[in-house]
Amino acid sequence: MLFAGPAHDPNSIVRDASVYREYRAALADRTLSFADFLGREDLVLRSDLLRPWANWVTPEAELTRRYDTYFFVGALPEGQRADGENTESDRADWTLPQDAIDDFAAGRNILLPPTWTQLDALAGRTVADVLAVERTIVPVQPNLALQGDNWEIEFFDSDRYNQARRSGGFTAWPL
Repeated sequence: MLFAGPAHDPNSIVRDASVYREYRAALADRTLSFADFLGREDLVLRSDLLRPWANWVTPEAELTRRYDTYFFVGALPEGQRADGENTESDRADWTLPQDAIDDFAAGRNILLPPTWTQLDALAGRTVADVLAVERTIVPVQPNLALQGDNWEIEFFDSDRYNQARRSGGFTAWPL
């Protein structure tokens, strides 16, 4: 999805983002910045169509990778489609948030805690409901605790997450 529109018509939005497919590799490997991409294509970011949703920070115990990730929500722009062509997922499909949570609890997929909590917060809400929510964004930085031979992640809703993880047959937290 591309939340951007022509610079000469800032209230418009790109309808077919697939025409920019050639830029994806350069954006992913950071040889092209998003700002430079927008400039080359005479586009402006439509951040007004996005709402801040959450902020997760990697646990301090994780020494090899550190992230400070912000999550945003937005309605799929008319004419665009989410194609799943990215470097962040092993598969992409449309599903209801609750169905993804249920699949995790049944062992049919893996959801890391930040994804699980976002889906849990979205479950049962319409797009209009979600976009109308006024949220206070507070960084969530879970803790990792060694319990026996396994790491357990601790955060505001970790009991529910870990129960679903175990019921799905995942005995260790997927690091």
